[in-house]
Amino acid sequence: MSEDIERLEIKISYLESAIAELNEVVVSQAKEMRHLSLWVEKLERKVEDLIEESGEARPNRRPPHY
Repeated sequence: MSEDIERLEIKISYLESAIAELNEVVVSQAKEMRHLSLWVEKLERKVEDLIEESGEARPNRRPPHY
């Protein structure tokens, strides 16, 4: 009986460690996603400003692969 409890305690310990590591990954990814979202918003604003400055929604030129 005590061996079963000890085995369960060991498993719980490993699971707690794995959860802590996964939490660190999730937090890190959330920060990175926020950073990337802000970067995309900034780029969108720049593109909108460039479109407004040029007065055209689409440039009238051929794509580079032609």
